[in-house]
Amino acid sequence: MLEVISFLLAPFAACFIMVIIYGYFGIHVIKREIIFIDIALAQIAAVGATLAMIFWHAEEHGLTAYAMAFGCTVLGAGFYAMVGQRIKQIPHEAVIGVSYAVAAAGALFILALAAGGDVHLEHMLTGSILWAGWSDIILCGIVFGMTGLFHLVFRKRFMSLSDMMESSDHHERSVLWDFLFYVTMGLVITLSVHIAGVLVIFSLLIIPAAFSALFADSWKKRIIIAWGMGLSATILGLVFSYVLDFSCGPAVVSFLGIILIAGALLQKVRSPA
Repeated sequence: MLEVISFLLAPFAACFIMVIIYGYFGIHVIKREIIFIDIALAQIAAVGATLAMIFWHAEEHGLTAYAMAFGCTVLGAGFYAMVGQRIKQIPHEAVIGVSYAVAAAGALFILALAAGGDVHLEHMLTGSILWAGWSDIILCGIVFGMTGLFHLVFRKRFMSLSDMMESSDHHERSVLWDFLFYVTMGLVITLSVHIAGVLVIFSLLIIPAAFSALFADSWKKRIIIAWGMGLSATILGLVFSYVLDFSCGPAVVSFLGIILIAGALLQKVRSPA
């Protein structure tokens, strides 16, 4: 038992800090109706890191890879903030979807130029949570904590903007605060995409927040429910992957989906049409 706890302690710590920060960001994403923003930013960050590894031979977790990934993410954040304000003819979600497709195609093209591209592709999608190192976890914890503190200080501004966008009242939308929202979320994604992968990041951002929306309306209750659901699913996923020697990322995503479906069925039973 102690051996299991010792082996899963680092992966759980990684999942814990990601659930906390993504549970919060996910509620914003649900309210803003920009469901694919995280997977788009994650893909853009992955393109930057892939460029650094393939053309500059940078280490996967090195400073150059992080810098390239975050640089691409900042460009993406600026693009989304400007498009959301200036282009009204095309839905924002459509722009995000197109940018994700372009970034994914670009990443595939770059990987095709390198030997072992299939390995990089699998890692980009599913990550390697079970082998998360403490140095990466501590770095993520510090940056995530600073990001969370920034959003806590300016919570009224960020929350009111998301609430306003949920009500389709966009006339007071701020490019600056949109950019700050996207770039802070992009920073979080940049640091965690190599640990968790694009698929897990997308699931941790959207599924716990969607689950919380089934049972609560207030920000406080949604955050608490999202955190509880996300932590439960990640613990089950980690234990399942360890016991059955199964890939950790897909296991976590599967349990997130199962709990969401169970919650939706429960809500349907409690409130029949």
